[in-house]
Amino acid sequence: MALDETWVLSCAFFSILGLLGYSMIAAGAVRYKSVQSAIITILLGGILTIIAFFITGYAFAFGLDSNKFIGKSLFAAASFESTPNKNDYDNFVFHTIAAIFVTSIFAFGTLERARFFSFSFAVIILQGLLYPIVVHWTFGQGWLNLFGFQDFGGSAVIHVFGGVTALVASLLLKERRDQNGKIHPGIFPHHAPFFIGIGTILLVVVQTIFLSGLNKTSRAYVKGLVPVNTFLAASFGGLSSYVSYYLKKEKTSLITIARGALAGVVAVSANANDIQLWSAAFIGTLAGISYLVIQLIVKRSHVDDPGQAVGAHLVPGILGTLLYGILSRSHGLFYGQGLKQFGIQIVGLLSIAGWALLILAILVPLKGFGIFKIKPEQESLGIDQSYAGGEAYVFSDQTVETKSLLNSQKKSIFH
Repeated sequence: MALDETWVLSCAFFSILGLLGYSMIAAGAVRYKSVQSAIITILLGGILTIIAFFITGYAFAFGLDSNKFIGKSLFAAASFESTPNKNDYDNFVFHTIAAIFVTSIFAFGTLERARFFSFSFAVIILQGLLYPIVVHWTFGQGWLNLFGFQDFGGSAVIHVFGGVTALVASLLLKERRDQNGKIHPGIFPHHAPFFIGIGTILLVVVQTIFLSGLNKTSRAYVKGLVPVNTFLAASFGGLSSYVSYYLKKEKTSLITIARGALAGVVAVSANANDIQLWSAAFIGTLAGISYLVIQLIVKRSHVDDPGQAVGAHLVPGILGTLLYGILSRSHGLFYGQGLKQFGIQIVGLLSIAGWALLILAILVPLKGFGIFKIKPEQESLGIDQSYAGGEAYVFSDQTVETKSLLNSQKKSIFH
């Protein structure tokens, strides 16, 4: 069927609001003394993603190839085509937004600790090379696609890939320091839960629009099925996390409800076009519960993940990708198709997660040279004071930092 350009571009334009959603989550997840830097990290990541994806990323993802591993044409929009069945311009816009989502998830693992220069360098390599190759394997008709791997909306390609990179960054940067310069023994409380709640609600809406836009033809049935499945997964994800949290603590949590709903959307993204409505509700329920369980594990393991990339993106993405092999109407075990597809999904997950681990080749040298993480005294003072020209909030009774701490700031991009 012919490409429905109006539908694709309309969904893409609304989906760019995801950048606002990620910014609000980042701002709410950090301490008040790091709000500006958190938003700068998300915005800078988005800008660099567009540039890197334009120059080399789109070519590696969707260029012609002879090996089904990496594209070799369309660099810097050279030879872009616009035909009734293919429009590189529309496709570039849509998949650049997906790439921005990946960068934003990666950014969650760096909040309050990474230097802007090092983060920028990592994003350029991430979106100029690493992530586009995975896109080529899957959406670009590469080897994983030919192998039979299915991921309709990016549960693995976007959320697992981004979640793995965020987890690696979090582990390398280690835990944040308090105002006294000591490593905090647990996770700092979020300074603005309402930012996280509103930002997550926006992301749920954006993700629904994004998934709808992936159906690029005029198939009315699938156009209706995808958003309905997404709504159900989000609703049951939010409900299951709300109920589970209440049963455990006899209180409610805005963050828990909102992030549980997002976990449901992330999980259903792999199969929203090929499952029945009850399956979407079931997937959302499991995702909401898994979010709470994973957050508890993350907290006890002292992995400092301010944006909850592991609980709201990585694990739900794994769950949804695997459940395709069980609940898919065309390939699932539940519909008599055996375990073959489930095995294929495992291979795809391992391949994508393994490729994402190559981010270590970028981050480990940066850490080794001492230019990945800000200095301890700068972290204690606050990254906004050290790098962003001051804090976003100024309180009337705020105490002035000691002169020696203020004098420790460095102006170089490396310090």
